[in-house]
Amino acid sequence: MDIYSTAYMLAAVREIPPEHTFFKSRYFPTNTAMDVFGTSKVLIDFKGSNRKKAPFVMPRIGAMPIGRDGFSTYELEPAYMSISMPLTIDQLTKRGFGESILSGMTPADRARTILVNDLAEMNARMARTEECLACETMLKNGAVMRHVSDNPDVYVDVPVKFYDGDTNPCEFKVTTGWTHSEYKNNGWVMGTWYKDMCDMIARLKRRGLPCSEFLISADVGQFLIEDPWVVAMMDNRRIEMGRIAPSELTEYVVNLGTFNFNGRLMDILVSDGTYESDEGEDTPYIPDETVIATAPNTGKGLYGAITQLEADGEFHTYAGMRVPQHIFTMVPPVKETKLSSAPLFVPTRPNPWVVATNVLTGNP
Repeated sequence: MDIYSTAYMLAAVREIPPEHTFFKSRYFPTNTAMDVFGTSKVLIDFKGSNRKKAPFVMPRIGAMPIGRDGFSTYELEPAYMSISMPLTIDQLTKRGFGESILSGMTPADRARTILVNDLAEMNARMARTEECLACETMLKNGAVMRHVSDNPDVYVDVPVKFYDGDTNPCEFKVTTGWTHSEYKNNGWVMGTWYKDMCDMIARLKRRGLPCSEFLISADVGQFLIEDPWVVAMMDNRRIEMGRIAPSELTEYVVNLGTFNFNGRLMDILVSDGTYESDEGEDTPYIPDETVIATAPNTGKGLYGAITQLEADGEFHTYAGMRVPQHIFTMVPPVKETKLSSAPLFVPTRPNPWVVATNVLTGNP
């Protein structure tokens, strides 16, 4: 079997242990049977929340007909990712990373190992891009996907937004920078953070949307655990106001605990994850001073098909989350492994998040 055929490498990509993601997996899961398209564009269906009640009717009238709610369908162009790693003769004749000094691997054996490692490395890079796209989609209720070229001054920004008009309905503006709670005159004066977070929950609940957790940046998490009311309530054993029991969900997201907001228990998820930007800077997935009220599975990850020219001189189209390709030239003697993907992350209902920024300083 030709290990460099697209069919073989597609199977190999599926067997590679997936790079662990949090934001993409928790908020934008992908149903491979429904969300991976065989076309270059993807379809999304929007249906609003229906909270109407049934009427009382007189028995002799019979049933009262009610209408069915409609839905809207949009055809969107997903982002396009494609990266490659070359393989030259000198790389095949030298010891590889982690390989024994006395290894008996031939260049052909080494080529197979390098192929698997290259696919895993490229898959990990794409997973980090998907994490960024998932976060940006929640933060902005849309995203601007910059498609670059080999010239840094030549690029195309492809925007997508999931609301009408110029104002993002998911934005929540704090009236002032958050303050801590104080104990005065035998009672608690709550910090401004508590009311704002309650209002964020209420905005989703009024529209019949799920809201079970706050996703917050690391500095906001530190602010909360330093709040005197939070500390006092966690020590109160007479009433269940919440609990602080930090647990690690991933290497960069921690569940700080469960807080009581006017009777509604909400998990507090603190993200301190970062990635390396194109400029080499350490950049957080969730920017400082950011709070997102949300729930799991409020969106889904869609993938468009990949069309590529192959060695038989024909264009072939593949449906998949990752589509590999093997390219080679005789002069110069170089092989190249390419991996492509066309993701787009969309909400399942209109405006399913509430996002507050600059909560500690209150700056617009």
